[in-house]
Amino acid sequence: MPNNVGDMTTTLNKILFLLSLDDQKRLWGLVMAIIMMSLLDMLGVASLFPFLNIISRPELIFTSSKLKWLYEVMGFNNKDSFLIALGASSFFLLVVSNILRAVVSKALIRFSWMKHYNISKRLLSQYLYEPYVFFLNRNSAELTTYLMSEVARVISGTLIPFLQLFARLLLIIFVVGLLFFVDPFVVMLVLGVIGTGYLMIYLFFRARLTKTGKELSACSQTMYKALNESFGGIKDIKLMGKEKMFIDQYAKPAKKVIDCYCSQFLITQLPRYAFEAMAFGGILAIMMYLVIFKKDYQGFVPLVGLYALAAYRLMPALQQVFHDVTSIRFNRTALDIIYNDFIQCHDQPNMASQPIEPMPFTKTIELCNVTFQYPKAPRPVIENLSLLLKANTTIGFVGETGAGKTTLIDIILGLLQPQQGVMVIDAIKNVDKDNIRRWQKNLGYVPQHIYLCDDTITRNIAFGVYDHDVDRQAVVRTARLANIHDFIEKELPAGYETRVGERGIRLSGGQRQRIGIARALYHDPAILVFDEATSALDAVTEDAIWEAISRLVYKKTIIIVAHRLSTVKECDIIYFLDKGKIIDHGTYQELLANNQQFRKMAKIPEAAYDRG
Repeated sequence: MPNNVGDMTTTLNKILFLLSLDDQKRLWGLVMAIIMMSLLDMLGVASLFPFLNIISRPELIFTSSKLKWLYEVMGFNNKDSFLIALGASSFFLLVVSNILRAVVSKALIRFSWMKHYNISKRLLSQYLYEPYVFFLNRNSAELTTYLMSEVARVISGTLIPFLQLFARLLLIIFVVGLLFFVDPFVVMLVLGVIGTGYLMIYLFFRARLTKTGKELSACSQTMYKALNESFGGIKDIKLMGKEKMFIDQYAKPAKKVIDCYCSQFLITQLPRYAFEAMAFGGILAIMMYLVIFKKDYQGFVPLVGLYALAAYRLMPALQQVFHDVTSIRFNRTALDIIYNDFIQCHDQPNMASQPIEPMPFTKTIELCNVTFQYPKAPRPVIENLSLLLKANTTIGFVGETGAGKTTLIDIILGLLQPQQGVMVIDAIKNVDKDNIRRWQKNLGYVPQHIYLCDDTITRNIAFGVYDHDVDRQAVVRTARLANIHDFIEKELPAGYETRVGERGIRLSGGQRQRIGIARALYHDPAILVFDEATSALDAVTEDAIWEAISRLVYKKTIIIVAHRLSTVKECDIIYFLDKGKIIDHGTYQELLANNQQFRKMAKIPEAAYDRG
């Protein structure tokens, strides 16, 4: 039993941790309202006893000093009107307690589900402000499950049950205290039987509840993952006719989720029927006790009425206490998951801060002895690398797959922080976690696979910009630079307000890529980074895109990562990477002349090159 109390205390502390200080203050207001509600419930039950006592023994009005005083003070002149007034007062207390119960229940539910909004929003903020490397080790389906499913379980399965548990325990304590005052022996006997029964059932199912709760979290994550993969790969699924495999991949964890919920529901509900029978038997036992031992037939009716009304209040409360305790146990895994993610995530930056000004950049980007190793990787991807990039030049990075090109670019972009070494801007300013956002204000980035949201062309170019802040002229200007304006105006039904579909499914690869270039240019960055941006395009489309980019040469610093060497022919300088190190650099022609491995990547036979 102490272990259970300790578990509950730990669970409560974790719930309070997830609440803000304002939420905790509101919670205390709810607690006070719950106390008032429980007191009124107890008074409603207590008020029935004198009423029923007078019905069975009217002479008490004049023989009891308290009733006689009340009778005279209130100015009654006959016992019938006094009896009606007592009954009406008892009924009034019950009505008021039920009204307060409804009001408190509404406030409790409103408070709890607003916490769902607050906690999920805070958790999403925690995730999005995590360093980029965080997302390399976490599955998006896992994070989605936590935000959509596990937070809901925390609210419906732990926070609401805890508040309801407190309310019901108070009611039980107050009503049992009243009954104990009337006849302690009967109360102790009944509570001992019912309480022992509930405790034994809970202890029997406790381990199973914990195990089922863990299975639910794991299966929910697998289910979300299966859904994401099904819709994300729909083109390949349809082409290859693999619908059934993906349906089966979803069906197995989905069925397990239902089994978990069914198991929890049965554990919480089945004891109810047994204990309802016990409660009825308890009332009969009380009647027999009064007849056999008390021999007070006149006092029989009020006592039985009191116990019957108390049972009416207590039995649902006892059943709900069991339900709440099992629910908390079942959903504790979800609470642990959300709590641990809040603990492990970094502190959020101040979202109400002033607009960020770009870090001054006019001369050079210098990487000094940079080393980076991914978590759990056997060796560094970038090792003791140093280089100097000049402003307003075009720089290429080439190398075989796995050479470290993309990792190096992610370091320049500020997405990855090296374990050793620094990046210095204009030979005076080190880039670190405190000024990384200022550095990134200089950057425009075009990846190999452009992410487009299911929205308009305008919203995809002005990505992440609030509607009222969108610069329509900048959208058109950058679309012209990306050589896609004519297509938008002449071939799309709603021009710039045409929706592109999920992930831009209604556009071709080249069109999506040009929108990505327009997006990178929208904020007029000083540096443009192309990470294998045209590797999946045909030669004609690639030439059209690079023709658009050529207009920016010597006006901006352009960094190009490429596997196809024709892409970097016009670069001012090309860095050749192998196993995380720069093994050569120079112009395209210089590397052809001096580096056999580069010639091999360019697919130029040695003999042909030797002949000039």
